[in-house]
Amino acid sequence: MNELFEKKEVLTRDEVMESLKIGRSTFYKLIQEGKLKGYKDGNKFKVLSTSVNDYIADKMKTGIW
Repeated sequence: MNELFEKKEVLTRDEVMESLKIGRSTFYKLIQEGKLKGYKDGNKFKVLSTSVNDYIADKMKTGIW
């Protein structure tokens, strides 16, 4: 399977929102629910690219996308 993000290890909130085509409230909901793994760096959220890839793969498995 091709990885969505092969070269970047850490993504910003805006990069995740753009790639998943989601809004800010959905982004924070996914973080809060643990569906995306991230951390806060100062006042900005960072998300591991592997977490985004895992989230997409999980959605594809369950057929909910």
